[in-house]
Amino acid sequence: MEQDLNMQRAAAAPSSMMAAHERAAANVANIANIGTVRVSGPVALRQFRMSKRESQATFWARFGVTQSSGSRFETGLGVPPAVALLVRLYANGRLNDGDLLG
Repeated sequence: MEQDLNMQRAAAAPSSMMAAHERAAANVANIANIGTVRVSGPVALRQFRMSKRESQATFWARFGVTQSSGSRFETGLGVPPAVALLVRLYANGRLNDGDLLG
């Protein structure tokens, strides 16, 4: 009986880990939606950067991203969640250059 219970726990562990990962992803998604500025999708990323009148190298460097990766993000490559979160917080005024570069 106890052995069966341990086997059930072992089998359930990966799914409980996945559930924790999914909860963490949902929390990041909720944080990323703070504020009024919506920066999602490659066109919006490019438009936001251009509205700041910055080169790709200058804009993306503040988030720890190379110019070439920033270019890929602006043309449709998926943005890593951590970078997406930083961009959203920056766009909404929750982070500034001092926070990101300091």
